[in-house]
Amino acid sequence: MTDAEGWRPTPAHLRAVVGGGSLAVAAVMARRPDLLVLAVPLLGAAVMAAARRPEQAPVVTQSIDHGVLREGDATTWRIAVADPEGRVEDVAALLDEAAWTDRQPATGQVAVALHADGDEALAIAIRSSHWGRRRVGPAVVVASSAWAGFRWVGRDEADARLLVTLPQPSPFDAVAPPVRTPGLVGLNRSPRGGSGTEFASVRPFQPGDRLRRVHWPQSLRTGTLHVTSTWADQDRHVVLMVDALTDVGVSGGIDGRASSLDVSVRATSSVAEYFISHGDRVGLVVLSARGVRRLAAAAGHRHLRRVLEVLASIERSSSLVDDGRMPRVLGEGALVVLLSPLLSPASLQRAATIADRGLQVLVIDCLPEQIAEWADEPLIGMTWRIELLKRERELGRARAAGVAVVPWHGPGSLDAVLRDAHHSAGRGRHR
Repeated sequence: MTDAEGWRPTPAHLRAVVGGGSLAVAAVMARRPDLLVLAVPLLGAAVMAAARRPEQAPVVTQSIDHGVLREGDATTWRIAVADPEGRVEDVAALLDEAAWTDRQPATGQVAVALHADGDEALAIAIRSSHWGRRRVGPAVVVASSAWAGFRWVGRDEADARLLVTLPQPSPFDAVAPPVRTPGLVGLNRSPRGGSGTEFASVRPFQPGDRLRRVHWPQSLRTGTLHVTSTWADQDRHVVLMVDALTDVGVSGGIDGRASSLDVSVRATSSVAEYFISHGDRVGLVVLSARGVRRLAAAAGHRHLRRVLEVLASIERSSSLVDDGRMPRVLGEGALVVLLSPLLSPASLQRAATIADRGLQVLVIDCLPEQIAEWADEPLIGMTWRIELLKRERELGRARAAGVAVVPWHGPGSLDAVLRDAHHSAGRGRHR
């Protein structure tokens, strides 16, 4: 199809041609000059529209300002139209609604007079209200020629864009001391002495001490050479494990209720951002129905971006399939944080298995508090209460086995268990 064939006559143009021609024929046949007076404007508009029919299709370019957003943030979908012949009068665009997106205007429709207003107004604001990856666009673009005689409709699937929405971290902070790990490089103070930056004490000189460590005031007062000792800087290794095998509840996006997977993903992003901002190495393991995704432990803001992108790629599933294999990212001395709704005994069993290997394990309960309110039918409510009783029994067994389980409440959720882990690591583990 050529560019000229892309321009189709509009219903208004067809009405003018058919109506004007019919009135002209009737005027001649019936010798009615009054009918000819009515036919002339219609035929004149049809002739003017045909004379101004474009021969080339407009050049349409569609783009999005930001391909990556946070939940609740907005971006703009833009449509640029170039008219090679200058015969395009009006341009309209319609952007279909994508899942978990809000448009402004709400209808997703915009229109401009191209040569009078330009194409700056061909922009549609898009707000993403839920984490994940989704396809946005393309917009349907409709151009009309002079006198509304011909119309061109374009929709190029190549203009579609992938919009990645990163989870919005829940408010989180921790004031507990860091868990002690065997590393000697990092931003946290180690319980052992070594070459670091934080002052420990002043002690007598020993062979191997560097001269720059000599504490001259104490040495001159006592007559014996003294040096300053420091605490070593340790590296904290944190592994976040997300149980995405099931999703309980109905998600309402960033502005509504949260399902169990929403709570897990947002809590994981919060904990990851907290530890990475403190210079720690963070690894990620996602247990989902489509397999186990692993992200090796690393530090820095670029790694945080990779963690959030992996979380945004999680797909919802109701399949409770767990192969039970242990991730290789669990290094010696790692702090393992398992985030799960804990509806399957397999999750707690996995946490107990990791604890048996000598690693510190913290389990965050991500089951929404208002989940019981969603069971409106009596039979469903009774079934759900039975499941909760089974869940409480499994939680009791896990706590009896030494696995710390805490509900997610945002800031301070991990303070108690991190403080206990710090003290138990200081005493050491004997198996």
